[in-house]
Amino acid sequence: MTVIAAILSICVLVLLISGMIALRTAQPSFGQVPAASGAPGDAQVPAGLFFHAGRDDAAIEAPILASDVTIAVNGLVARVHVRQRFHNPSSRWMEGVYVFPLPDRSAVDRLTMTVGGQRIDGKIMEREAAREAYDRAAAAGQRASLLSSERPNIFATSVANIGPGEEIVVEIEYQDRIAYEDSRFTMRFPMVVAPRYSPAPAEIPIADRLPQGVLPAARPAETARDSFGPVRHPSEGPANPVTLAVTVDAGLPIARLASLYHPVRVESLDARRNLVTLTDGTMPADRDFVLEWQLQPSGVPEAAVFAEEIAGDSHLMVMLLPPRSGAAAEVPVPPRDLIFVVDTSGSMHGPSMEQVKVAVLHAIDRLRPEDRFNIIRFASGAQALFRTARKADAAALRQAAIFVRRMQASGGTEMLPALTLALAEPAVDGRLRHVVFLTDGAVDNEAGIFDLIAGRLGGTRIFTVGIGSAPNSYFMRETAELGRGSFTYIGDTSEVAERMADLARKLEQPALTDVQITWPVTIAENAQVYPNPQPDLYAGEPVVLTARLPGQPLSGLVGDIKLSGRRGGETWERSLSLGSGQDAPGVAALWARAKIAQIERDGIRNGESDGVRPAVLKVALRYALVTPYTSLVAIDERPGRP
Repeated sequence: MTVIAAILSICVLVLLISGMIALRTAQPSFGQVPAASGAPGDAQVPAGLFFHAGRDDAAIEAPILASDVTIAVNGLVARVHVRQRFHNPSSRWMEGVYVFPLPDRSAVDRLTMTVGGQRIDGKIMEREAAREAYDRAAAAGQRASLLSSERPNIFATSVANIGPGEEIVVEIEYQDRIAYEDSRFTMRFPMVVAPRYSPAPAEIPIADRLPQGVLPAARPAETARDSFGPVRHPSEGPANPVTLAVTVDAGLPIARLASLYHPVRVESLDARRNLVTLTDGTMPADRDFVLEWQLQPSGVPEAAVFAEEIAGDSHLMVMLLPPRSGAAAEVPVPPRDLIFVVDTSGSMHGPSMEQVKVAVLHAIDRLRPEDRFNIIRFASGAQALFRTARKADAAALRQAAIFVRRMQASGGTEMLPALTLALAEPAVDGRLRHVVFLTDGAVDNEAGIFDLIAGRLGGTRIFTVGIGSAPNSYFMRETAELGRGSFTYIGDTSEVAERMADLARKLEQPALTDVQITWPVTIAENAQVYPNPQPDLYAGEPVVLTARLPGQPLSGLVGDIKLSGRRGGETWERSLSLGSGQDAPGVAALWARAKIAQIERDGIRNGESDGVRPAVLKVALRYALVTPYTSLVAIDERPGRP
């Protein structure tokens, strides 16, 4: 790695963890790096173990000896264990920074470090206490490690006092969600970080990206280059040999299982489980590992249950899947009322406004004659096309097209009046009522909007569509979840037709509405279920429910869970035995994260932010989760560096 690449590695690293990483050895410290405008995506970051090189302007990458990965898939949850061995090639005591890319929606909750033959397990502590403990240990020459949550798709931890020539083993465990789309399950394990292209200084001066007081070494040619290229030539042998084993328990019989980019060996363990290993035993870390599988076809919704016991409490995950064959289309879909709420405020000016127009025109083109609709536009005020939802006949559609094409972006962003209009009409028995809310979400009165939805939703469902390059994803997702719908993001005009068509198909094919879960009488009162209320089930999109049963060990669970809903105007029911849940590590953490998300939502909705921290801490400390309020710290109590 060149000096320039090393400098940039540390700079991007420090930017990602958003704070000072103190180097307690005799080496200088790196300061906090200000955000660089126009920075590439978070996926393009250096990965591995990095040492300070003994100068203010450089770092070196620790040689990696091997990586071992084991993954346990249970339904829609993957529990990943990564073990990586590094080497300190220098003759000095070093402090390193370990960086690892994570899939979206994943989080590390276990950390173990082995240095000098001593295994050190991370302990969960309040964030400030963990930082103080790490600082004291590092200053005293003890081996220590600190892991804090800074970004959802990257984790970085500093490792203090690594001896000359020592081998360092870092083991992490994290939890990830399995993607599900068009009847396919997809698991991706990130194996490589893409090279990051750095333009010539004439375009973006390198010095502008560095912390104050740190200057780059001169480079021979002032031309564009790859900042993070390979650290070795392919002719020198495989870089970072990796072993990998994946156990897949889909919950239901699998019809097809395949690795997209690596040759694998598949061994059937039983009717539901398969073991996947690499055909050659090891592989170079030169591309991501992607595994896909499909279940046996079914024309009705399917369900499976997974379980984990923690401290005498049972934790369950109920996975509900839509039909996986053409039989779903045979179920009659009730007539619908579709209400489009369109943001025409000043923040939508330009491409965002044009995207909204195209999106709405695409949506109304798919309405059926028996459907009814209305369009509400809002800025500083709100205006509805019709006084009430109107039948989608030719005359109404012509009026709607004119109304949409005349929309102009200007004024404020008063969402409350528009949503009040949209929720003024209650859902009618025998008709599905959907509100499609298109906006960039640029508001700061989320609490009032959430209160309105909670009080007036009734049988309506809300589907949010984020428009533009940077919509308020938090607001959009929370609104959709509270509205028992889903969130769709459209960032480019070229995506409008495809994404809106996907949303329209989903709204046209509700596999199961009014989903409810009923528990045995003996545990119903204490069952803590998230999300609550339960969302509807739509084609191509599963529903995952998590529950904690306090004081109920798995061995003592008796009775059935009953799932029910409405399908094509008829009642659908399915019973699952509480004793049928397969042991699934990670289910308890999945419930805990859902609980924390609910605490944070309630704090915003109720305007009681002061109570969020203690409530989150209680859950995070119990389940050993890294959150904005907690960190993992590992300290070797033995003397380390002289």
